[in-house]
Amino acid sequence: MLSKERLYIIMNLVNERSFITVKELTEALGVSRSSVMRDLAELEQQGLIQREHGGAIAKNTLSGLNEVPVKHKETLHVEEKQRICAQAATQIKDGDCIYIDSGTTPVYLLEHIVHKRITIVSASTYLIRKLPETFRGDIYLLGGEFHSGNDMSSGPLTLEMIRQFNFDHAFFSTNGVNPQNGEVTIFAFAIGAVKKAIMERSLRNDLLIDSSKFEIKALSTWAQMKDFHTIYTDAFPKSMKKAKNICICE
Repeated sequence: MLSKERLYIIMNLVNERSFITVKELTEALGVSRSSVMRDLAELEQQGLIQREHGGAIAKNTLSGLNEVPVKHKETLHVEEKQRICAQAATQIKDGDCIYIDSGTTPVYLLEHIVHKRITIVSASTYLIRKLPETFRGDIYLLGGEFHSGNDMSSGPLTLEMIRQFNFDHAFFSTNGVNPQNGEVTIFAFAIGAVKKAIMERSLRNDLLIDSSKFEIKALSTWAQMKDFHTIYTDAFPKSMKKAKNICICE
């Protein structure tokens, strides 16, 4: 199979599935892992895809049509997420009522707070399933319209429940952050509305993002970088001026 033909097939598969693993590509193309890695590198250089740990995603504006399901992100940037959440968790103290957002990054907070007497509120069943049985605090799961791929609730019922809470601290994830204009983006308007509502009910709002999010743009802007007390990340673009609320977790 010619290289150009492989590139065409890879692009079709990435656009069709949003996320595809290197293993799946080697099986589909009948070539070696090294050949697939070279093809992915070339496509990324052309700005057509974005390589992720173990695979690739389509490089365009994220929306509900091409957002990767939560379960497919579990193995991406694990070490970075662990460092980010280890530092962010130092802000949580006994007695706090905290909101923990959906996505795979905030889940890494749990190992650091499992023995604290706190109240956790979340719209994510993924996060609740990851909570150890030894957790001694209270748990509230926000209801509403549920989509399994997003693994969180949204809509009018969710917003109504949020208005009943007063949060000491909220920890957010997101799809993309633009350091140039400060926009924080998410793939769906309804999910962005949930995040906005939480921010209005919380005394302190923090953003947990690995540095790959600085390269992604999504459909809906739901916040500005300046809206967060702290933005925890593993690295920041060297070409950009780092704001005071950026915390690099090394």
